[in-house]
Amino acid sequence: MAINAQSSLAATTDIPVSDPDMLRAMGFAPDAGNVYVAAGVDLTGTRVDLESDTSVNRDLAVHPNLFPSGSVDYSPVAPKEFFGRVDTTGTQWRFSSGGSTEISRLGTEAFADAQVEDLPNGGVLQFFRWWWSDNDPSSSMTAFLFEICQPAFAGGAITFTTVATSTSTDTLTGSAAVSTASRPIDTQSCYYLVRVRFDAATALLRFQKARLQFTHP
Repeated sequence: MAINAQSSLAATTDIPVSDPDMLRAMGFAPDAGNVYVAAGVDLTGTRVDLESDTSVNRDLAVHPNLFPSGSVDYSPVAPKEFFGRVDTTGTQWRFSSGGSTEISRLGTEAFADAQVEDLPNGGVLQFFRWWWSDNDPSSSMTAFLFEICQPAFAGGAITFTTVATSTSTDTLTGSAAVSTASRPIDTQSCYYLVRVRFDAATALLRFQKARLQFTHP
């Protein structure tokens, strides 16, 4: 099965990879499709030292508005970040298809979790989006975004808040977005966790990716 199609934002600059040896070296099948390399990346092993390139100014002080207030940003979560909520046998999960970029359930544990990283404290969540492949007419997957909090400077009970949830539909290339109702981001007291529930142990249900859209404070 091919990797998901290239992002439209990068379609004008990214270059498709078709060389079988190069594909194998990157961990894909030799006939894999929809695999790209970003413009300027040298896959032959030559290292480009951008820090020594005086034409590229990487001092953020020169670009104070790199992320201006209210600007939109994203935080994607890949399947390899997910771990089973409980894994008693060591063989509960399978990464398969498209160069091991999808996760399926094998055992009795139905849930897999991953923490969302790099969210700006004081920003605002806007949307939760996820991608899946659901080829099982009798079962589905459900994704949840949890906000998990404790008091910022003292002991206290852990609270779990469902910020968004969505259930897969029967399609090989599914995607859905759920509004998070402009929820403020609080990384001082909380962290954010994506949980996916697989209603059956089958390779016909495959989780592909999750992503948060947010604005900067």
